[in-house]
Amino acid sequence: MMAMCNRQLVFDKLRPFCVQLSKEHSRKNIVAVTKALEGIDRGCIQDLQEYLLFPLRIILKQPTKYSEDFYTDLFTLMEKILGCCRVWNWELFTDLFTLSCVMISSPSEQGRGEGKATAKSEDLKAAVVQNIKTLVSKSDYSIIQKLFSLQSLPVLGLAVSILLDLADTEKCRSLKVSAIKCLTELSQVDGKYCNKVRVMLGDTLASFLPGITITLCKIITGDQRQGHSVIATAIYAWTKIVGLTMDDILVEESQKRVTSAATGTIDEKLKTLAIKRDSIWVEMTGKKINILVKQICKVKGHSNWKVRLALAESAGSLLQGCTRTLHSSIPDFMEILVGLISDEYPNVANKSRKILNIFTHTHLGPECRPLVEMLEENLHNLSTSLPRIIRSVDEDSKFSALSLMSGYIDLLGSDINHLLMSSSHLKRLSLSLIQVFELETTDIKIIEERTSWIGHDADFISPVHVSDVVKPRKNFKHFHDKKIERELKNVCRLLGYYGSISLLVDHFLDLFHDSILHKMQATMIINELMMGAVGEGVNSYQEKDFEKRRENNIEELESIVEMLIDEYLSPSNLYLVTSPHHNHSVRSTPENRLMALEIVTHESGSQLSSFNRNIIQICLYLEGIGTFAKVLKDRYIPHLMKTIYPLLEKLGDETAYISSTAYLSLCDICHVCQYRSIGELVQRNADYLVNAISLRLRHFCENKKSPLVLKVMLQYSSKDILPLINDAIQEILDSLDENYEEEALLFLRVLNELVKAVFRWFKDCSGMAFEKKPQASGGSRIDDNLDVVSYIKEYLHLKRVSEGDITDSTSFQRNDEQLEEDCLEDREDMQTDEKKDPPLHVKVVKEVLLRCKHLLSSRNPTIRLLTLNTIAIACQALQSHQDELLPMIHEIWVPFSTRFVDQEKLVTKKAVESLMVMANTSGDFICRRCIKDVFPKMMHFLEKQAEISKGSSKAYLFTINFKLQQCILGQIGNLCKQLGVSGNNLDLVSSVSVLYLSARQPCVLQKAAIETCTILISLDPDPMWVKLCDLYHPKEFLSFVPFFKPVKFKSSPGARNEFSENITKLLKLPEMGS
Repeated sequence: MMAMCNRQLVFDKLRPFCVQLSKEHSRKNIVAVTKALEGIDRGCIQDLQEYLLFPLRIILKQPTKYSEDFYTDLFTLMEKILGCCRVWNWELFTDLFTLSCVMISSPSEQGRGEGKATAKSEDLKAAVVQNIKTLVSKSDYSIIQKLFSLQSLPVLGLAVSILLDLADTEKCRSLKVSAIKCLTELSQVDGKYCNKVRVMLGDTLASFLPGITITLCKIITGDQRQGHSVIATAIYAWTKIVGLTMDDILVEESQKRVTSAATGTIDEKLKTLAIKRDSIWVEMTGKKINILVKQICKVKGHSNWKVRLALAESAGSLLQGCTRTLHSSIPDFMEILVGLISDEYPNVANKSRKILNIFTHTHLGPECRPLVEMLEENLHNLSTSLPRIIRSVDEDSKFSALSLMSGYIDLLGSDINHLLMSSSHLKRLSLSLIQVFELETTDIKIIEERTSWIGHDADFISPVHVSDVVKPRKNFKHFHDKKIERELKNVCRLLGYYGSISLLVDHFLDLFHDSILHKMQATMIINELMMGAVGEGVNSYQEKDFEKRRENNIEELESIVEMLIDEYLSPSNLYLVTSPHHNHSVRSTPENRLMALEIVTHESGSQLSSFNRNIIQICLYLEGIGTFAKVLKDRYIPHLMKTIYPLLEKLGDETAYISSTAYLSLCDICHVCQYRSIGELVQRNADYLVNAISLRLRHFCENKKSPLVLKVMLQYSSKDILPLINDAIQEILDSLDENYEEEALLFLRVLNELVKAVFRWFKDCSGMAFEKKPQASGGSRIDDNLDVVSYIKEYLHLKRVSEGDITDSTSFQRNDEQLEEDCLEDREDMQTDEKKDPPLHVKVVKEVLLRCKHLLSSRNPTIRLLTLNTIAIACQALQSHQDELLPMIHEIWVPFSTRFVDQEKLVTKKAVESLMVMANTSGDFICRRCIKDVFPKMMHFLEKQAEISKGSSKAYLFTINFKLQQCILGQIGNLCKQLGVSGNNLDLVSSVSVLYLSARQPCVLQKAAIETCTILISLDPDPMWVKLCDLYHPKEFLSFVPFFKPVKFKSSPGARNEFSENITKLLKLPEMGS
């Protein structure tokens, strides 16, 4: 629609509506005027401003009261008119301003007092507030100047009071935000005027400053449910109004202006309302505002990032313009900014860092000592209150306190050394960190978790991924959030970066030695200090040249690292009691003496805590070694010889926490020293390690962990290391012979790892020749069974020979051939006698098997289990050396066969598994031995347990007897097939196996029995068919040949029983001919 700009035409159009509204005060006429204003040019509305507002002013001045909806439409129309023009007339402004304030103000006789909002609808209040905001924003400078004059102070005060009351008491969020924004607009804080005008505005606002700041502070610190928009808007208004009133430059100008205008005449009644911003007023007001600032500081932990961003901008704005007038609040502003530099939202953190950078560059340095002292005092106060804060329930307050501490240290920079030079300050800071770092040591998983993944496969795991998976967890007593832990470490690293590292390490080492209770915390802090000394992992809001600092301090760091390595690896620290089965040869330390006392007094709770404490303490030592490698980098190589042996020793520890930590530290060392893997590290330092092992084995009573190092070397090395460690292996074997009763298990674990390594290293060539041998023998046996013609020819030939029907030449020829065969066999025997010695790894495995022969009879079931496992692996390792394997099996057979009647069923189960491996590697060599010594024992057990397991409950499935049943039943079929069992021996096995085809047996045993019977059927189907039909046959079997009698079975044809279902499945097999 084309805009109507002709004044006369517009007037003619609007006049009837305005006249009608003047005569009849209704919502309909107001709506008509509103619609008539659509499309009219702003210039025309400016010309007709007073004419359009006249009927509205008349209505508002009349004593007649109308509905609230009518007044809402009226003020909406007024706001629309004012939004299209500017107000130049002071009388018009005061009239509209006063009428608007009166509309929503509450008379004093209603009991609410003057300056309070009336209890009217929210829509009406919102319309009036928006009208006031538009009226003020569209007013000319001359109007604003008169509004902020001393004569207009009561009217302005009324508006301020009403708006504050609305913002404070209303429930509607949009109305609260509108009231605060209107107050901001009324205060003229947008900076669009010159300093002279702003001085005048500040002088006037100073009269209302207490009420404005207190009310807005109440809103800011109020319930978070009022909404983040209300709080953020209130922070903005509070900042702008305080900034305008307390600005350093404006206050100075105001004091000069007040002095020059002192001679003027002022009304005595209004004079009492005026405020003189002299130095006394500024000092008192600054102190009072500081009280409010401390309250507002609590909002820095608000859940919404917009509130935190508004708070950071507020602190930055007041720091920039009010450093003199609000000097007492500078620490609180700094606290807000420092606490927000670690905010999780980047825009909040970046804004805080930017403000802090600007402020520190202009206010920190030698010439600004008072500010440095203020930061030091804040840091000391925070150190005093930190233990109390960290024991509170709120995790956010803990994180805020630690963020604040790291920010203070970062701001102080190298000036932190002045604080550390004070013994009282250093003691307070260190003790607070000690208390915060307190660890939880009551978790049973720490001592319970066993090493399972550490081995040769772990060598190929990327250290980056391993760190996330197996890194031991640290459970802190006073907090659980990971971000608190990260911030706490950052505090220590910042101390190490800026502070004197020698002073800090010496101080925490004193705490380390003072009390057992401080050892873990002091160790953690020292490790983090060393990381921070080279800038590793330091989270600073300022750019730092970390590498240059490391180069400057490298000499000092080397001496500190050398001292700490000696301290960490000292026997009194590294060899602590970590399990109830402690070693009596461990060193006498305060921790171990305390542990011994707890064991004697049977204090189980404290005993568990002490074990866990020692485990974590050792982990911290090992972590420290890895940390020192990161600190020194390539300069760590001279310390490698001192640390590699203890780390490998702990890598072989049974406790998962210790072995995992040692592995991670070794990964760090490999990375620093440029080894591709732990295996390469071990390989290239094998001579030193073997020498160390040998020296310690000579004093075995004091070094009972030394075999673990050889075990780890075997886990992580290749076959090239075998010649290097041969002497160490022989010493281990000799030590086992000398300490058979006491430490057999320790040595056996090493020997078990040895045969595993040999099998792993020579697996490719193992069994190549042997794989074809059983196949060939099996094939010939099958051919003999199938070649009936050859069998008959051989039978006829033997018959003729027995009757003498054979020529002499043939006999002589046969004798010559036999003589040649005997000579050939003698020659082969001579070659066998003169054959070369077996390889080194074969000799080693044979030596291990000789020791296993005696260990099989040990009274310790753990030793028997491990021995059987070692025998199984050794048989696999010697599979390609049958001439060596078979005599060894003969040597160990007698004690091995007795394990099948072992009192521990778990040992018997392991013996069955080992027998299967032995059968796979030695073929039918042990066939007669098994049939004579093993099968009767296993069949007796299966037959006896068949009655017990029949109809048993589900609880039986968890017994060791059931597991042994399952193991034997699952292996016996393959064992018979592998050994070539036949005839009566096979019948013995089948007779027991079919008992488990009963439907009353557990389903797992039925399944195993079906698989076993399937294998037995493939070996000899006819007897199995008869045996199955004796239990159940679905129909009567008749022969097609008349003179063959019908086959009779023990069961009746088609009579279903407990065996029916499973036997039916077996009879359907192709071998059964059904």
